[in-house]
Amino acid sequence: MKTTFFGSCIVALALLSSCATYHFEPISNDRIEIKRDRNITYPVYLDPTIGMILSPSIENHEIMLRITVRNNSSKVLTISDTDFAIYSSNDRVSWKPLKMYTSTAYYKKEHDKYVAGAILMVLDAAANSASAGYGTASTNGNIYGHNSYGSYSGAYSSTTRYYDPEAAELANQRNAAAVSNYAQNGKAWLSMLKNNLFYSKDLEPNEIYFGIVFSKFDSSAFISVICKNENIELIKVEYTKVKD
Repeated sequence: MKTTFFGSCIVALALLSSCATYHFEPISNDRIEIKRDRNITYPVYLDPTIGMILSPSIENHEIMLRITVRNNSSKVLTISDTDFAIYSSNDRVSWKPLKMYTSTAYYKKEHDKYVAGAILMVLDAAANSASAGYGTASTNGNIYGHNSYGSYSGAYSSTTRYYDPEAAELANQRNAAAVSNYAQNGKAWLSMLKNNLFYSKDLEPNEIYFGIVFSKFDSSAFISVICKNENIELIKVEYTKVKD
């Protein structure tokens, strides 16, 4: 762990980067200091009780809020994922709450989605593999002739079913690779969540903790992130959505 709050937060923010086409820029106010490092702009809140950085980004059409917090007091400070809320607005006057996920609920949602997707992919791959290599060839034409009874003509059509073992093996390999990639990517995502979701934590004096929480996302131009904990002052940071 880094020995400074700022060093720790930079490492924490760099852990998770978003590939979204939009990002959030913090709006300055008299209670935060805006810093920039490694192409990351983030607001820093500091008082004698707590230090906090709230850095939202768009991930999988949801808001992923990266939280770095330090206990600046001399007492144990309990902080939880349920202390955080996100609101959206188009005018910074009227705000509406966005649905927040608890860390437990979000992990379950993503785990269930992964399992359901894996089942469908395996079934689809099995169906594709069963039919792989099989095909049909059609032949069409016209016939003309003459015999003792006179001239004749007509059309004919024939269909032949065939099996290509090389095509079947190639299809099987593609199906197996698709299933493997889905499993690896899904497990990596779930592992990241398991290791980084923000759960309730008792922070010792000077202890630093990092985690992420998620909320729904909408198309509003602004969001506001609030931390409300009975042991600290209300922390509020507003952001504007900026196109990359």
